[in-house]
Amino acid sequence: MSALGKFTDLVTALDFSPPAEPQVDSAGLLNSLGNLPKFPSNFAIERGKSWEHEGVQITELSWSVGWGPRTGALLLQPSGVTTPLPGALFLHSHDDVKEFGKEKVVAGAGQLPSHLQWVVRDHYGNRGAANELAKKGFAVLAFDSFMWGTRRFTLEEMPERLIEVLGERDYERLSVMHESMALSKYLSLFGATLAGLLNFDDRVALAVAKTLPEINGSVSCVGLSGGGCRAIYLHATSPDLHATVSVGAMATYESMLPDHIAPHSWMFFPHQLAKKADWPAVAMIGAPKPLYIQYCGNDQLFTPKGMKDADQMISNFYNGGDYRGDFYPVRHSFTVEMQDQAFDWLAAHA
Repeated sequence: MSALGKFTDLVTALDFSPPAEPQVDSAGLLNSLGNLPKFPSNFAIERGKSWEHEGVQITELSWSVGWGPRTGALLLQPSGVTTPLPGALFLHSHDDVKEFGKEKVVAGAGQLPSHLQWVVRDHYGNRGAANELAKKGFAVLAFDSFMWGTRRFTLEEMPERLIEVLGERDYERLSVMHESMALSKYLSLFGATLAGLLNFDDRVALAVAKTLPEINGSVSCVGLSGGGCRAIYLHATSPDLHATVSVGAMATYESMLPDHIAPHSWMFFPHQLAKKADWPAVAMIGAPKPLYIQYCGNDQLFTPKGMKDADQMISNFYNGGDYRGDFYPVRHSFTVEMQDQAFDWLAAHA
């Protein structure tokens, strides 16, 4: 049964029919993402300590997006390399784990606590994925996005109403409720969207990356799940992004309706976007920039048909252009095999 229960007829009553091809360009998409803060002119970049871990040099960075706490980040590059390298933004996943962001994809910068080790084990092949990308010859910028890590809301900032409903003070469970039951109300009041603010953070990170002496000016991005969703938005809104890898984050909106709306974050569903583009059509906005989408064939968050239809739609739109879509017989994850193929593809496009 659909999650809409007895109200499945709302789909036809509200004439839900997302366009198979985008009805907006990059500027129109940004407008659809709601009210946005002024883009900063001074990032106030600060550098912290630097160290080496298993052939990778890791440097602490932070910057200001102009609102909220400073963004904490880690810059990774192959040890001993002094010349500028192609850059890559590694967009961390959602995971219903907001206390940490960049630490999910970086090894040698402090492990996740034992009760959260499943994120690295089950979603990233039990290795530091950003480290492996750096070893391919990239300067990799892994950073916390809005709501995660250094940019998160703290337990003390959680509304008492949420604690009353949950009946406990478990931070991660409260943060899931906070996103949908409190933050989304503020953003609606402000005429903003979660997708817009996350994309804002990511576009600032792209601009920061282009100023770093370790990066030669070419910057690509890669992300799993929520990070894959953000990668699609960045692909669509940033003409100067070089190439994009999105993992475990693509299917048609229609295929999500019966059972796969609730499991996803608000970042997938900015208000009224579906009137202008189906989710695969958002990926089309970034064409002809190189795009590689990896689909988890047994993904519990999407239907096989929804993923296959999306792949066909994007492939048809690129019409022989630089689009690649691969299916893997795995659940929602970015396995070692998938990482190796994604990183080789990025290296070939560097």
